[in-house]
Amino acid sequence: MTHALRPAWTPDPPYVSSLCTIGTHDQCRDAKSRESGIPELRYLVCTCCCHRVSPVPVNEASQS
Repeated sequence: MTHALRPAWTPDPPYVSSLCTIGTHDQCRDAKSRESGIPELRYLVCTCCCHRVSPVPVNEASQS
């Protein structure tokens, strides 16, 4: 009877690539959406916080 209390569908947790999980962020290719070559099937996009940071060159940051 405990199954009746659970929702039938729950959203998947945000995807973090295995490369980001083990700390090799610079090798992760999943920051942007990519096509798989199969219709209606795409690769997941990595939601690791390392991809959200937009690097600002030191020269531009000091001019502001």
